[in-house]
Amino acid sequence: MREGPGGTDRAVSVTVGYVMTLAISTLLLSGLFVAGGSFVETQRERAAQGELTVVGERVAADLGTVDRLAVSASARGELTINRSLTLPDRAAGTVYRIRVRAGDTRGTLALESDRTDATVEVPFRTSDAVDVRNTTVAGGDLRIWWDPAGGDNGEVVVSER
Repeated sequence: MREGPGGTDRAVSVTVGYVMTLAISTLLLSGLFVAGGSFVETQRERAAQGELTVVGERVAADLGTVDRLAVSASARGELTINRSLTLPDRAAGTVYRIRVRAGDTRGTLALESDRTDATVEVPFRTSDAVDVRNTTVAGGDLRIWWDPAGGDNGEVVVSER
């Protein structure tokens, strides 16, 4: 042991080594938590996109079903179509919205999650003789129905149940 002017220096080097070890460990753990947090957020966004894609495809398929039924009907003014669709209220733990935008025969369903940046667009097609009402609904249970009074010759409507 070496003696200095104020006593031994050995206890100081142990304390400094301990403090430096704690500081380095804290920096390493902080880096791991930051990297792990961004990884979890990326995985949550991917999960939300996957779930929203499945939901959008189900809605598009049911829109197509109602469209085909309306086209094949002989008297659309007396036609009654009411299709209930049970969907999850949340995608990857967050609520979402479905925006229906239709043109002549092509349209898109834009599904947007509230907390994540996940947005999915699913295209759909309809026949020339059938209109689809543009609307925005909350995710969850939906009703896709035929409104004989809507549009020029009636229209397909997506609404919340």
